[in-house]
Amino acid sequence: MIHKIDLHGLSHNEAVKKVESELIGISLQNHYTVEIITGKSETMQHKIINEILGPQQFFYYIPHTNKGMIIVCDDDLLN
Repeated sequence: MIHKIDLHGLSHNEAVKKVESELIGISLQNHYTVEIITGKSETMQHKIINEILGPQQFFYYIPHTNKGMIIVCDDDLLN
Protein backbone atom coordinates (compact mmCIF):
# COMPACT_ATOMS: atom_id res chain seq x y z
CA MET A 1 0.00 0.00 0.00
CA ILE A 2 1.25 3.47 -0.87
CA HIS A 3 0.74 6.07 1.84
CA LYS A 4 0.77 9.80 1.06
CA ILE A 5 1.83 12.63 3.33
CA ASP A 6 0.93 15.97 1.74
CA LEU A 7 2.81 18.93 3.19
CA HIS A 8 1.31 21.72 1.09
CA GLY A 9 0.38 24.74 3.20
CA LEU A 10 2.46 23.74 6.22
CA SER A 11 5.43 25.62 7.64
CA HIS A 12 8.72 23.76 7.53
CA ASN A 13 8.55 23.00 11.26
CA GLU A 14 4.93 21.76 10.98
CA ALA A 15 5.95 19.62 8.01
CA VAL A 16 8.81 18.00 9.90
CA LYS A 17 6.55 17.17 12.84
CA LYS A 18 3.85 15.73 10.56
CA VAL A 19 6.32 13.57 8.62
CA GLU A 20 7.96 12.31 11.78
CA SER A 21 4.70 11.31 13.50
CA GLU A 22 3.09 9.73 10.43
CA LEU A 23 6.22 8.05 9.08
CA ILE A 24 7.13 6.39 12.37
CA GLY A 25 3.65 4.81 12.55
CA ILE A 26 3.68 3.69 8.93
CA SER A 27 7.18 2.24 9.20
CA LEU A 28 6.03 -0.23 11.85
CA GLN A 29 4.28 -2.11 9.02
CA ASN A 30 6.07 -4.49 6.71
CA HIS A 31 6.54 -3.54 3.07
CA TYR A 32 5.54 0.11 3.10
CA THR A 33 5.94 2.91 0.58
CA VAL A 34 5.32 6.53 1.47
CA GLU A 35 5.07 9.48 -0.90
CA ILE A 36 5.99 12.67 0.94
CA ILE A 37 4.65 15.51 -1.18
CA THR A 38 6.81 18.55 -0.53
CA GLY A 39 6.15 20.70 -3.57
CA LYS A 40 9.02 22.70 -5.01
CA SER A 41 10.65 23.61 -1.70
CA GLU A 42 14.17 22.18 -1.74
CA THR A 43 14.65 23.72 1.71
CA MET A 44 11.76 21.63 3.07
CA GLN A 45 13.13 18.50 1.42
CA HIS A 46 16.58 19.06 2.93
CA LYS A 47 15.06 19.70 6.36
CA ILE A 48 13.07 16.43 6.23
CA ILE A 49 16.07 14.49 4.97
CA ASN A 50 18.49 15.97 7.51
CA GLU A 51 16.18 15.87 10.54
CA ILE A 52 14.24 12.64 9.99
CA LEU A 53 15.16 10.40 7.09
CA GLY A 54 18.93 10.46 7.49
CA PRO A 55 19.15 10.17 11.29
CA GLN A 56 16.48 7.45 11.40
CA GLN A 57 18.16 5.63 8.48
CA PHE A 58 15.09 5.46 6.26
CA PHE A 59 15.66 4.43 2.66
CA TYR A 60 14.48 7.28 0.42
CA TYR A 61 14.91 8.84 -2.99
CA ILE A 62 13.64 11.79 -4.98
CA PRO A 63 12.23 10.55 -8.29
CA HIS A 64 13.65 12.24 -11.38
CA THR A 65 10.13 12.45 -12.83
CA ASN A 66 8.76 14.46 -9.87
CA LYS A 67 11.24 16.54 -7.88
CA GLY A 68 8.40 17.72 -5.59
CA MET A 69 8.25 14.52 -3.60
CA ILE A 70 10.34 12.14 -1.59
CA ILE A 71 9.65 8.40 -1.76
CA VAL A 72 10.38 6.45 1.41
CA CYS A 73 10.17 2.67 1.35
CA ASP A 74 11.04 -0.42 3.26
CA ASP A 75 14.42 -1.41 1.89
CA ASP A 76 13.23 -5.04 1.82
CA LEU A 77 11.21 -4.05 -1.25
CA LEU A 78 14.48 -3.55 -3.10
CA ASN A 79 16.01 -6.90 -2.23
